[in-house]
Amino acid sequence: MKILITAFGPFAGRSENASMLALHELKKSFPEIHTRVLPVDSVIAPARLKQALRKIRPAVLIMLGEAAGSEKIRLETTAWNLLDFTLPDLAGRQPTHRFIHPGLPDRLGSTLPLEKFHALLSTHHHEVALSNDPGRYLCNQLFFTALHYIGYHAIPCRAGFIHLPLAEHYPTDRAADALRHLIVEMRS
Repeated sequence: MKILITAFGPFAGRSENASMLALHELKKSFPEIHTRVLPVDSVIAPARLKQALRKIRPAVLIMLGEAAGSEKIRLETTAWNLLDFTLPDLAGRQPTHRFIHPGLPDRLGSTLPLEKFHALLSTHHHEVALSNDPGRYLCNQLFFTALHYIGYHAIPCRAGFIHLPLAEHYPTDRAADALRHLIVEMRS
């Protein structure tokens, strides 16, 4: 089974991103999974994700991002067709109150087994929550873009987005452990 996991690189003047750190740690346990670290750029990141989906055609896509202020792993249920950046991306773009794809639905839902993920992570003593608010920044943009692209091109792929707390609130080894459990679950 082909699995693609994406993460974001650093942004907002920081030198690291919790999602990137967890992805690098996870790759040590599963060297065969496909990974991409995407820049926090509202043009380049979606283009690179679509390119990876075309090339790899994964059965599972898990997109990772970091959520400052959260102390739990957030399993995102809903992607919203809206960009409303509170800070600029790396290229200085800061769209506000703009549709990601005009004419498409207001929201799309994750196709990952989130209830099962929630129960599994809880069983393994991870702090976890279901969330319907992935923000309106690049995490949400990538999430919505991926779900639309997969559906439009009829790629048989389950996809969703997971927000990780900052590494100082949820150590990288713990975040990677949670992701390991999810990979094993998707393969079973």
